[in-house]
Order: sequence, then C-alpha cells, then structure tokens
Amino acid sequence: MAAPLAVIAGSGRFPFHVARGAKRRGLTVVALGIQGWADPALAQEVEQFEPVEVGQLGRLIERLKAHGVAQAVMAGKVTKEVLLEGRTAFDPQMQRLLSGLRDFSVGALLGAIGARLAAEGITVLDSSTFVTDDLCPAGVLTARRPSPAEEADMALGLRVARTLTAFDVGQTVVVKGQVVVAVEALEGTDAAIRRAHALAGSGLVAVKTASPDHDRRFDLPVVGLDTLAVLREAGVSCLAVEAGAALILDRAAFLEAASAAGICVVGASLPSG
Repeated sequence: MAAPLAVIAGSGRFPFHVARGAKRRGLTVVALGIQGWADPALAQEVEQFEPVEVGQLGRLIERLKAHGVAQAVMAGKVTKEVLLEGRTAFDPQMQRLLSGLRDFSVGALLGAIGARLAAEGITVLDSSTFVTDDLCPAGVLTARRPSPAEEADMALGLRVARTLTAFDVGQTVVVKGQVVVAVEALEGTDAAIRRAHALAGSGLVAVKTASPDHDRRFDLPVVGLDTLAVLREAGVSCLAVEAGAALILDRAAFLEAASAAGICVVGASLPSG
C-alpha cells in the first residue's frame, strides 16, 4: 500500500480542496491541522486528522513519521504574526531553525521547514499538485470586461504588487483612480480590501499576485468564494489574479457569482523588469 499523503493545514478552504484532489487520485490522506488556524471540519474529508500547535516542529515531524508519510502538502494560511506573538512558545527545533535564518520572509521560513522535513525523508510537494485545475487561466474570465479606467488601475496595481511581493510585504494591492489605496501586510487580503473600502469607498480594483521567485510549495495566492463575499462587501469592481501562479477555488461558481455581481475578474501577468 502506498504511503499516505499528509496535508499540513492552515486556515481557509484550500486544505479541503487539496484533500479532495488527492483522494480523487486514490491516495490515503491524513491531515495535521495547525491549531487555531485549521478548520476542524477538515477531519470529515480525510482518513485521519489531528491538531498540532504552531511552532512545534519536533511534534510535527514525529506525527508525520508516525503516520508513515513520505510526501506532504502545505495548504492554508498561517500569517507571520505568529513570529511576533508566539515565538517564545516554539519548541527547540523551531527555535534552532529560526536562529539560522538570514531573514524572516515567508519563503525563507517555509523553505527552511521544507528542508528540515526533507532531511527526515518527507518531501513537500508543489501545493498545486492536486488542484491544478484551479490555477487561474489568462484573460478576462467573467462576462464583463474591465473598463479603460479599471485597466489603468489594474496595470498600476500589478506594477506595485511586483515590487511589494519581492520584499515579502504582501500579495494584494488595491487601487482607485490611479491611487494606491491599500497594500496587504500582516493583516491579510480580506482586511486590506476592507481597509481600502473604509478609506476610498467603492469602485476599487484589487490585484493579487505571487512573489517573482515564489516557491510553489508554499506561496500560491488563493482566492475563493469567501474572498468574493469581501469583494462585494467592499465595492471592488475588478479583481486581477496572477495567471498560472494563483488559485481560484470553486472557479466555476466563483466566476458565475462574480459576473452576477458585476465584478470583472482577469487572469493577469506581472509586468517584466
């Protein structure tokens, strides 16, 4: 019997999609849910589920080995605020890993965790491995095309996002009338969009991208129906998502609902240079 796949789960619906995609390929799936982040309902989608506390790297490795795991997927969000609030509770293995980092970017941190797991014989897969159909295609994806003003705001947002993601600031930029209204940092995409609405009202253009050298094991931007609810609430008229590097979960339902709400969705490419 093949070794089970582990889903190391943070928040959101992404871990559910990974688990379902892996099971469609006939794999046995176990989930280790990061406590306080992962949805306990994930237990209903997998053969085995157990919580692990954030920062307990030794415990994570122990449980992966106990389940006989050789491959794992990291899916779902755990924001960098844990580095500010919870670092003193991290176990010795995680403390040693952090002490060896030159920076605390998401890529550096998760890359180091991936290397540590690899040293234990556990390969971390590209997080899109079991959800490739959810990768955003290029082009206008909804019934409505962007207006010339929205195209101009989208172009500005993409240029800004390319710079910000290179510095690991965040994945989302919100623009209105050629003014950058909000950028995502620790607060996450939804909070950044709501903040933009509080500052500038409706008629916003939101752009979500990956970093230029993103590691596909960890750093795929994700939007889904929960995101769409925030877009409607905040009066976003156009959403640009990086084609081929971001996921649109439940894509058919997402695009149908976006079209019904008059929101334009575009699979966009980052500017070069």
